[in-house]
Amino acid sequence: MTDARVPSPTSTGHATVDVSRLVGLWRGAEVDGPARLSRDGEALSFECARGGTLRIPIVSLEGLDVVPPRALLYVRGGDLLDVRLDGDEARAFFRAVQDDAFALPEFTRSLRHLGTSPARGGGDACERWFAPLLAARRRAAGVTDPLRQVALLEADQLARDLASTLAELAALRTGGAPALTRALEAMLEEETEGVREALAGTALAAATLQGSAADTRLADWREWVQQLQVLFRRADEVWPRMAMVLEGG
Repeated sequence: MTDARVPSPTSTGHATVDVSRLVGLWRGAEVDGPARLSRDGEALSFECARGGTLRIPIVSLEGLDVVPPRALLYVRGGDLLDVRLDGDEARAFFRAVQDDAFALPEFTRSLRHLGTSPARGGGDACERWFAPLLAARRRAAGVTDPLRQVALLEADQLARDLASTLAELAALRTGGAPALTRALEAMLEEETEGVREALAGTALAAATLQGSAADTRLADWREWVQQLQVLFRRADEVWPRMAMVLEGG
């Protein structure tokens, strides 16, 4: 599975900040002393007062815990850096880093069939199918707290909403005739099995994220985002087959 895209850091208004102490392990060597911190594209760079520069790609962070006056950076491979945040600029700097690290990507770019011609008799069937996913993504817009994101994109609720949508689409196509509606709904459920599998994967990743500690929270968040991306892709992939079923319903 490919890595979830990590958004590029945005400017905080502080290109460079001084930290009074950087202590920990970096590539097996001890680090201890003042440093000057800057953001270089998608990486953090620490210019140590005692010599040497540490460049840490954001994607290499498995955990990031910002609780002033400290920020803890858990780096892939087991390295840990403890940064003292004594000034307002340093604290604002790291809050922005944290917000960028947990910024949700744009899932809707994978929806190739969104807005395509609706199935015969289905009216706005295509828009109805994608509506629960789009509504959840809109609710989470701008939210960078990972646990709040999970609550707003909750897999079980999405499963209920998508199941209700299938029932609505079937009833609209058949005019509400009970037997025909049940038969058509069963056919639609068969075509959307992949979506339910993706929902189950999303729920599992969400549970892992909700129980994660600071040292793995960012890595667990990326896995949850990957599962969401799979869910959106699956919803898009099944639509042509759903449209064919509705056409023949």
